[in-house]
Amino acid sequence: MQIYSIFEPATGAARLDDPRSVIFLKERFCWPALFVPLLWMLYHRMWLVTAGYIALSVAVGMIGQILGSQEAPAAVIGLGFGLIVAFEANGLRRWYLQRSGFRQVATVAADTLPQAEARYFVGRPAVPQVQTVAPRSAFVSDFERRHPSTGWGFMAPDQHR
Repeated sequence: MQIYSIFEPATGAARLDDPRSVIFLKERFCWPALFVPLLWMLYHRMWLVTAGYIALSVAVGMIGQILGSQEAPAAVIGLGFGLIVAFEANGLRRWYLQRSGFRQVATVAADTLPQAEARYFVGRPAVPQVQTVAPRSAFVSDFERRHPSTGWGFMAPDQHR
């Protein structure tokens, strides 16, 4: 069973015709972030996180060089840094989504992504339809102020209200 966090735009309701308006984020270890972290971050358009990753990678590389010319300490440090990024990748993505104008609206437990989508959209309240009403002008004509009177159904002018 997987846990999915659901994000929608903070400015309004999600649009059903736009699949990017609702984001399902799986809460678990991220394998692509372990093997190709830079590509994973660029794919998700996490520019600030990518810049931080590059800066930290350079710093970790320099620390590895300072510790010695041996490749073993640098490899261990690089592997540890990669594991930290992979464990925290979805947490970084959650932070970046909230920073980008999304809000977390729900959490769903399901075996697969289609099941999580079905559970969310079935339990989601219907979006109210917005009805537009034509604004009334300050000037109301004599014809519009007439109300039906008793009798033959003719319209009689309304007296001053």
